[in-house]
Amino acid sequence: MSAQYIKSITLILATVIAALFAAGCSDPQPPQNLEPVIEAMEARNITRTEAALSAHIQLRGTSKLSFVKFHYGVTGNIDRVSQPDDPSALTVTLDLAGLTPGTEYSWYLECGTATATIKSDVKTFTTLPNDPPSVSGLELLASGPTSAIVAFEILDDGGDPVTDAGCEITNNATGDKSRIYVPDGVIIAGAHRLLITGLAMDSRYTIAPFASNNCGCTVGEHIEYATKNSFMLIHPGTLSQLCSGLTGNLDKLSISGSMDGDDFKFLRTILGAPQVGTSEPIDFSVEDVDLFDVNIVRGGGPYDGEHYTVNGQLTTGLFADCAKLRRISLPATATVLARDAFARCEALESLDINTEITEIKPSEGCTALCAINISKGNPHFSSVEGVLFDKEATSILWFPLGKTGDYRLPATVKSIGEGAFYGTKIASLEIPPSVTTIGREAFAGSSLAEITFPDNLANISEGLMQGCVSLVTVRLGSATAYVGNYALAGTSLTNLYVSATIPPFAAPEAFGSIAAGCVLHVPAGCKAVYRNHQRWGQFMRIEEF
Repeated sequence: MSAQYIKSITLILATVIAALFAAGCSDPQPPQNLEPVIEAMEARNITRTEAALSAHIQLRGTSKLSFVKFHYGVTGNIDRVSQPDDPSALTVTLDLAGLTPGTEYSWYLECGTATATIKSDVKTFTTLPNDPPSVSGLELLASGPTSAIVAFEILDDGGDPVTDAGCEITNNATGDKSRIYVPDGVIIAGAHRLLITGLAMDSRYTIAPFASNNCGCTVGEHIEYATKNSFMLIHPGTLSQLCSGLTGNLDKLSISGSMDGDDFKFLRTILGAPQVGTSEPIDFSVEDVDLFDVNIVRGGGPYDGEHYTVNGQLTTGLFADCAKLRRISLPATATVLARDAFARCEALESLDINTEITEIKPSEGCTALCAINISKGNPHFSSVEGVLFDKEATSILWFPLGKTGDYRLPATVKSIGEGAFYGTKIASLEIPPSVTTIGREAFAGSSLAEITFPDNLANISEGLMQGCVSLVTVRLGSATAYVGNYALAGTSLTNLYVSATIPPFAAPEAFGSIAAGCVLHVPAGCKAVYRNHQRWGQFMRIEEF
């Protein structure tokens, strides 16, 4: 072997070794398909039944997620799987609902790529436990000699269904306790109203609301309540027997129990109404009556020789002509106050109306009546300075005859009820432009001398101002389209202003006999059309303004 050959082989081997060495010492290429990194966050917004889960996903290299799943369940039994709200987000979230209160839950996030499945650390959280219900304090809505209407609110059920709720009543003298319950079918969070009956007369009580669930019972803030003395009718028709032997004048009479026609016949007599039939003379009278605890029931004879009692109603004439009646609290269970139930009760100064009344009609001739008081728990009516309105004061229903002077209707009023100002003695009345409806005979027999109706009022109802002997000036608005029968009959009208450019329809008896002596004022340029109208043309004098 020649030296030249050996030299060539050596050079080749050196070159190969150098190349291998160079290759072994160069930097390696990083892998391009790495597993993602998951960071599970602590649960947020934890309530009794809800929680929010979240986790951050960090992708590395060219990895792409093929799925993302939340696994969760009661600790020791992670058996539920849900997708995130937005699986494509790098911070994934899941809102849980329907969880069990006071329970520890565990969870983790699982995601996968084409080559691997990765799980986060397991996290835990505990839902808030259920609590006893929370209740408001007690509010006294109305009261009577041996009963009361109270209200309270279940503010929160504590996360567990309320099993019972009501009021606990404690006799302060004896320590005896009793409970009255909200009916099972209506035990829900919200307001509740209860009628408490059967209390002892002339006694003091502590009354507190309560509500219970499986976690416990909560007692709300109590009230102190004192009952009064009263006649208790175990059976209807016995009032005259209970009052047997009484003589003289009694300032106030309180009655509880059920009263029928015979009871009201006797009550009317001691309140100064004319006696009916051949009853024995009664040397006993009263001015103030508390009937809050009374149930009006059908039965007995006619209380006034003509009318009979109806369950739960203050019927027509029930207290009519009771000359001595000054003040009365109406039964808590009555739902209807009929027209003229207190007709011609000339000494009646105030009416106290309960929470259950759903229908009220005025009574004529109550010349001393200054205040109609509505229990604030009544959902249908309200009283503003002793005047009766609907609940939202959008309609005036009854203006007491005993109120005098000038009166301005509230700006909220949109309608004036039938007979609302019948026979009133007010000097003037301001009607807001919001009024669009006025019922029949609303101002009949009143002492108004002048009245102006708003432009938005279209109908002048039947008998609206009939018999207003002091009325000399009336102004009808531009939208007036109808004048009903007897609307202006029996007035002393000397000036009637009509702003409507087209003569309104007038019923045959709309004006009575006023046309001969009253000046009809019509808009400029409209005299001819009014003069040629069948009924408006009856006015002897028509002038433009």
